[in-house]
Amino acid sequence: MPRHLTKLILLLALVLPARGEGLPTFEDFRRVDRMRRMTGQLQTAELLDVSRIDVQRLIAAAQKNPADWQLQWGAAETLVEWPNKRAFFESALQASGTNIAIVARYALFAAQNRDREVALPWLHHLQKKETDNIVPWLAELWLLVRQPPGSPVPSDDIQKLHPAMWATNFRDYAASAARARVRLLEAAGYTPYSARRLAFMPDIPAPLCARDLMTTTVKEEAGRDILEKSARAMQTGAPFLLYEFIGQSLETALMQSKPLAGTGAEARLRSIELESRRDDLKALLARVEQNVIDIATEQEMVRYFDDVLTFGEENALRRLLTAAGR
Repeated sequence: MPRHLTKLILLLALVLPARGEGLPTFEDFRRVDRMRRMTGQLQTAELLDVSRIDVQRLIAAAQKNPADWQLQWGAAETLVEWPNKRAFFESALQASGTNIAIVARYALFAAQNRDREVALPWLHHLQKKETDNIVPWLAELWLLVRQPPGSPVPSDDIQKLHPAMWATNFRDYAASAARARVRLLEAAGYTPYSARRLAFMPDIPAPLCARDLMTTTVKEEAGRDILEKSARAMQTGAPFLLYEFIGQSLETALMQSKPLAGTGAEARLRSIELESRRDDLKALLARVEQNVIDIATEQEMVRYFDDVLTFGEENALRRLLTAAGR
């Protein structure tokens, strides 16, 4: 870690309060959420204010426990500036003995920041270690397609991308990363609810790669194969519903881009299935928003966030509906 950053962190560790004075509470979030729903605004100044993370407090909490790889990982996930993220990812890797989940997240964020020197070696490491995981192949495809302005897309390099035929899982370790952020936020003095609420606002580099490539014509057969595998994998056991929505949209875009798209019975049936599934998920979200959010207790909401990481968001929403119904 850079020396000037270490000195700053040590200073913060001395001056920051140990307790969470002034940090947002469950009631703060409930108040602004109700106002947001009443006004119909997706974002309000009050919501942005209570959602603002005290970054200095988090850095200090991580630095106090340099051997705790989850806290180092949580800091790497939470910080925005790439040099700082990179420093904490390196610290987390060293403390964890090159944990494969941290490797995956580090490689994805490096790709997102177009740091090829970091991203490509770790993506290739992940491709060898997890042959059933399509995510590192998707990230490498994105790096190849998203060349610097004015640079040609290296078609030959794309054709060389050949994931195993059993690479049918979309494993970006988002749930594990959220757990690391929760641990860091709690160590920094945030309440269990606030820590989870703020930890569930992460960057999702792998799905964003897929969504970005949705608007790009990938002519190479190897590239389309990776996109098709990613679209299907994102709809199977996804930790967050957003993953499934992006996977559905990507699959639809790929079907429509094929010659004679939508003219076959199989394609029409699949389109109906996708539309029906999307409507069911939207209805589930609406039921929770209308019938549960205003009456669920703080303990029930903490359990909901934990259930998301254990069982996935869809199952967690249904469990929350059941709990509130009691």
